[in-house]
Amino acid sequence: MIEPGIGRIERTVLEIAQHRFWAWQRRTAATPRNQLRETDELLGVIEECRLRRVKFIPADIWRRIVHLLGQLDKRYTEKLGIDRSVERTSEVLFEAQEDLMLAARANRRPKPSNVIPLFRQASD
Repeated sequence: MIEPGIGRIERTVLEIAQHRFWAWQRRTAATPRNQLRETDELLGVIEECRLRRVKFIPADIWRRIVHLLGQLDKRYTEKLGIDRSVERTSEVLFEAQEDLMLAARANRRPKPSNVIPLFRQASD
């Protein structure tokens, strides 16, 4: 909340800071669409590991993958286990991505609204 006893410049600075904060919150919120972007990035990194013939996912990427899958559902982290192999990790991420695509699609669909009758029905 912005204090009423401050000057115009200070008020403007505070309003800009609030706007930036909420814009950042929207970008980093754990929505299906943002999580889908994250899986795309991670799958790109895994593909890079595959091309370079890296057998195990690097630790920093592994942490991101486990964190993302933990946000989604426990069953993904259970399927993943401690196996850091490129093949197994990509399989689990593809499964998670499929579910995220369905969730993102469901969130985009317009939901039917309630129609409020303007006039009462005449009773016979």
